[in-house]
Amino acid sequence: MTARAEISVAIHPAAQVDPGAELGDNVRVGPFATIAAGAVIGPDTEIMAGAHILSGVTIGSGSTIHHGAVLGGLPQDTTFKDHPTPTFIGSGVMIREYVTIHRSSADEGTHVDDGSLLMAYCHIGHDSRIGREVILANGVQLGGRVQIGDYANIGGMTPVHQYCRIGAHAFVGGGYRVVQDVPPYIMAMGEPLKFGGLNVIGLRRHRLGADVRAAIKEAYRLIFRSEQDLPQALAVIRETLPDMPQIANIIKFVETSERGLI
Repeated sequence: MTARAEISVAIHPAAQVDPGAELGDNVRVGPFATIAAGAVIGPDTEIMAGAHILSGVTIGSGSTIHHGAVLGGLPQDTTFKDHPTPTFIGSGVMIREYVTIHRSSADEGTHVDDGSLLMAYCHIGHDSRIGREVILANGVQLGGRVQIGDYANIGGMTPVHQYCRIGAHAFVGGGYRVVQDVPPYIMAMGEPLKFGGLNVIGLRRHRLGADVRAAIKEAYRLIFRSEQDLPQALAVIRETLPDMPQIANIIKFVETSERGLI
């Protein structure tokens, strides 16, 4: 990435861009936005009015950061010692108004992967990892070290407890509390949050065929709706269901759950 003086950028006179920031070609910065030293902004990215990009933030190409968003703020972690830690935003990410994303407490970083959409007033806690093409509706609040799998969708005003995981292709209904892990490919709803069947629309949208959907459905019937305990259900899944990546993902997710399943 080259210095700002050598490339085509459009910085509003009322913006504040530190000379130590790195801006790619065709970056646009709106009025009263601030970009700190050590921030790296990829090409074709727009930073709108009043957004704040703090030190240690790296943003990929073609992303849009809307009004008032704050990226790379200090983690809300009482064990954190003030030292440089990173925040990684992928390419083609849409971050809407007043989203806050905190940088990590550890060196691994807080991550938002390519193509994700974070609607207005979302909060991403420190060390969280958001997968590809995730959609977080307005006001979703993630605690620290939350993990969201690729293509997951979380409804508005949903709080997610720290350390929880939401699997790939999962759909969580709006306004429900997430205090345990939500496995991949399912719909989650109710209070307390519970299994509500497969995310059939999402699976079809991503072209998972009928045979794959049938295997996933049977796996979750054994996990959630049979009389077998969890180890027995996993044993039956291994013995009877096809050897396909989606079934392997379910088994791995369940076996590595630390907070337990919804």
